[in-house]
Amino acid sequence: MSGMENIVATYHVPAGTGKTIKVDTGDLVRITDLEGQQPVDFWAFNADDPKELLSCEHTKVLIGRLSPVAGESAYTNRRHPIVTIVEDNSPGEHDMECAACDILRYRLLGVEGYHANCQDNLHGELKALGLEFDVAPQPWNLFTNVVVHPDRTMTIEAPSNKAGDNIVLRAEMGAYIVVAPCPQDIAPTCGGRPTDVQVDIGR
Repeated sequence: MSGMENIVATYHVPAGTGKTIKVDTGDLVRITDLEGQQPVDFWAFNADDPKELLSCEHTKVLIGRLSPVAGESAYTNRRHPIVTIVEDNSPGEHDMECAACDILRYRLLGVEGYHANCQDNLHGELKALGLEFDVAPQPWNLFTNVVVHPDRTMTIEAPSNKAGDNIVLRAEMGAYIVVAPCPQDIAPTCGGRPTDVQVDIGR
């Protein structure tokens, strides 16, 4: 059992936006794809020292695989576990290879004018906390189908997750987490139709 029987807060996060949530050590975070094929950019920052943050590059070295599976943790840039996968009720497509989408990515895809993007959503959420970073840390791209091929090329394909699929994480330290349902509506990343997600906090 995931321990999500005691839900203390629920957040509806629209596609193309971001949501910051403060969690305590031991809190459970369930992120649910409400309609299917919706990736979520996920960040986590040590609440006592936000310069310590979830690091995909450190995580991959420590676990010896391209992304964690149930029972494994994501680690910080100081090599401490920050969240652990308690349950994964999805196909398990959780990419740690790709940067957050940004306005330059949409420019390269032919977009003129502004387009909502995960990098700006992250910076907006951090600014509300009084935090500023010169660059956007690498997100953990939950429900994101990045396929690494035998010739070492990779492609971003439509996710396999269905409506109601979810992942449950346990906070291993007090943290600010940022959840940003990706607004990508040009590349296959969101199956062509960005949608909303739900975040439940269990304690």
